[in-house]
Amino acid sequence: SRSRARVMRILVVTALLASLTVADARATPASPSSDASANCPNVGARSHGGCDDGVRARDRAFDMWELARSWTPGYCASSKRACAARECATNVMEPTLTLHGLWPSFSTPVDFGSRDGCYWPQNCEKPSWYPSDAPWAFDRRSVPPGRTAERLAPAWAFDGLGAHEWAKHGTCAAWVDARGTSPGMTQVEFMNATFRLAEALGTPRALTDAAGTDVAVEDAQAAFGGAARVALGCTRACELVQVVQCFARGEDSGVGAPVDCPCVGVRDSRYDNSCARDCPRVRVLAPDQTPCHRATDVATAR
Repeated sequence: SRSRARVMRILVVTALLASLTVADARATPASPSSDASANCPNVGARSHGGCDDGVRARDRAFDMWELARSWTPGYCASSKRACAARECATNVMEPTLTLHGLWPSFSTPVDFGSRDGCYWPQNCEKPSWYPSDAPWAFDRRSVPPGRTAERLAPAWAFDGLGAHEWAKHGTCAAWVDARGTSPGMTQVEFMNATFRLAEALGTPRALTDAAGTDVAVEDAQAAFGGAARVALGCTRACELVQVVQCFARGEDSGVGAPVDCPCVGVRDSRYDNSCARDCPRVRVLAPDQTPCHRATDVATAR
């Protein structure tokens, strides 16, 4: 998801960006997972939680990233209130995946008393290494400007989601170790890594081609490399809302290569993977199939 002002270490999305171009990522499905254990007990059935200041408080560094992206028409149709979001305006909503957030996570849960464990750190305090001249509170200027943010992350550009994502998840990207002395990501570096990854992945052509129709859940999963490589969130009407993919933490503590999403914590999560539990077929809504398609336009940088 290293301090540029200090040592000019440039974050690179390691194996993923080395092997994919933006065009390739949009044109072809991801390579299938080699993990034959795609079947997962309790798939899409459980609820999990995070823990505040989890790296320091639980004395364990995160070792995985989750990239969560929304299928915007599905989100906009998911509740009566969703159409009020400016990302659901007629001239903004498109049949594409858009950024929800990049989340530091634990590939196996950390012990957290009587609960079933802590699955991700959240709401982290500022570590001691953090540069004094780098903003810790959310700074809108850290988000890529103009059309880039509007295209990749309309909820950030128009509805302020970036402030929530930085405070809850991005702050924990600054923590490489439980002491907070080794450099992690600054806010600017986290935003750059997040948007770079979203840009590189794009939207699989199989998904955009399916807009306005429904597809077998196995085909939707195959567009991302198979059931072990993705979690798909659906509404009760089996309308696709969210896609979660998993990545290793790289050697530089940035975003590394794609990995299988853990069965426990991601693939068994109802929030992340309800499509796999409830939906033999997944509806991939087009914008004109949402109740928002007559919503008022908003001003953009186009």
